[in-house]
Amino acid sequence: MTSPRMLICGFGSFPEAPLNPAAAVIAALAREAWSPPGAEVDFLTLPVLWRGAAETILRQVQQQPVKAVLVVGVAVEARAFRVEQTGRNQAAAARPDQGGRVWGSGQILPGGPATLAATLPQAQIRQAIEACGLPADLSDDAGDYLCNFTLYRLLHARVAEQVGFLHVPQARECAPGALHGLDDIQAAVCAAAETVAAALIRPADEPRRA
Repeated sequence: MTSPRMLICGFGSFPEAPLNPAAAVIAALAREAWSPPGAEVDFLTLPVLWRGAAETILRQVQQQPVKAVLVVGVAVEARAFRVEQTGRNQAAAARPDQGGRVWGSGQILPGGPATLAATLPQAQIRQAIEACGLPADLSDDAGDYLCNFTLYRLLHARVAEQVGFLHVPQARECAPGALHGLDDIQAAVCAAAETVAAALIRPADEPRRA
């Protein structure tokens, strides 16, 4: 049986986080060629661009289809890891991206659904992160910047069977006074990915019920 393939993405720098732990962790995992048991993984670092972040993922998945997409971004003021449950059709119209461009509209897709539910196993991901000794919450508000924007775009495009977003806190190595280190953030990302991989594998392994 072919192992399921998943894509793990991390956002790069932006004005509020010139050193983004999401990108640092994704780069480290890619260098290690890390993968969760039973699955294959592709890694991407995403530009913080209104017109570029989702497109980078969509191009990658078109070239190499995957069963799941996990996007990781930093919530600068967060004290806990946040498993996002909802993509909202809203955007900060006047907030510039890393290239200085604005989206210019309060909606991501005019006429699109107001909300779309993430399709990763959110509760199990939260439990897996907590099992690492790290604080984790379920969240219904991913904000109105590129994190929510990308989550909503991917869910609307149905880019994979399972799609979701993990917000991580800032890391001590990236900002003085942060509570968590990059090792904590990497542990949480790995726990989330292992949970997703297990969910992809389990249906084929579970016996059918009469």
